[in-house]
Amino acid sequence: MLYNKDMERFYSKISGTPVMEDDAMRPLTTIKDVLIDSETGKVIAFIVNLSKNLIITPMDILSWHDAIHVHDRDSIIEGSEVLRVENVQKSGTRVIHNRVETKDGKYLGKVVDFSIDSHSMDLKKLYVAKGFLGLFRYESRIIPAKNIIEILPEKIVVKEDLAVIKQEEKEKIVMEDLAAT
Repeated sequence: MLYNKDMERFYSKISGTPVMEDDAMRPLTTIKDVLIDSETGKVIAFIVNLSKNLIITPMDILSWHDAIHVHDRDSIIEGSEVLRVENVQKSGTRVIHNRVETKDGKYLGKVVDFSIDSHSMDLKKLYVAKGFLGLFRYESRIIPAKNIIEILPEKIVVKEDLAVIKQEEKEKIVMEDLAAT
């Protein structure tokens, strides 16, 4: 596979990416969604038609720059043809808009975006924020994929809240400074 040196790709930018046949001038379709395996954290399919469940698997991608290039239209298949894709879809596990909590149950927000490595197809980061009426976002966080414990249909569980850890460290430093004076 040939990939652009810009390896980190955001879900918000992937959605709508044109899919081109290798020699064609016009796109075959566009990417509508990204399906991530909840067990491995890897992209297992790019969904190009939600109602017909048509997908492109990462191994069918020739190159990915401004558009995703595939050999031909035969690279677009039904999701039910790939067992792992079918199992993940049946489980209902999603990353985007999923609830994010720490292992202690503290609510951190919902996934508003995520990034993948376009070379290895691994999930890299979650962009999480709390929202108010769907209009305002606050308490935004970037959570590296290595801090994800598990991805479940109803929530994503991550390690301890990093903001809390940093705040506790600052409090310790202030106490130590006070003791020194």
